[in-house]
Amino acid sequence: MKRILVPVDFSPAMEAVLALAREMARAFDAELHLVHVREISALPIYPASTIGYPGMGMAEMTLTGGMIPTAGVMPDSVPNEKQRSQLDALVEDLSRRGLRVSATERDGAVVEEILQAAEEISANLIVMGSHGHGSVYNLLVGSVTEGVLKAQRRPVLLVPAPVAVRK
Repeated sequence: MKRILVPVDFSPAMEAVLALAREMARAFDAELHLVHVREISALPIYPASTIGYPGMGMAEMTLTGGMIPTAGVMPDSVPNEKQRSQLDALVEDLSRRGLRVSATERDGAVVEEILQAAEEISANLIVMGSHGHGSVYNLLVGSVTEGVLKAQRRPVLLVPAPVAVRK
């Protein structure tokens, strides 16, 4: 085992994930690769009359409410200096502990970007957290962990969130 990918989301559950990833990296003398993904939002579809076309009086010719995904167009937030500095601080802390570490920040769909990062570095293992949300939450909102597990052919080590964080 030479390369371990660790998706970081700066949630309270992340500390347990990083602690286990540190132990694994030390035990196997592996490189840690941290990846933080900023989710891309979808752009709303506006009625045709609001985007430069005069109202034509034909309802079927105007677009009505909905969302259209536009990958790479609109990050959920502008580049967040706080998150960037948190990522830099993680790299510095792990380096001080004698680990080989690198970090990247990406924009896009979280699951796809994690999978792409794993492919790019030829990760031997992905260590990520399971926040412990219920099945209803996962059905309505989706689960990054579930998406990675379904699509990934590499080993994935799930670290459950501490009970206090799940509440």
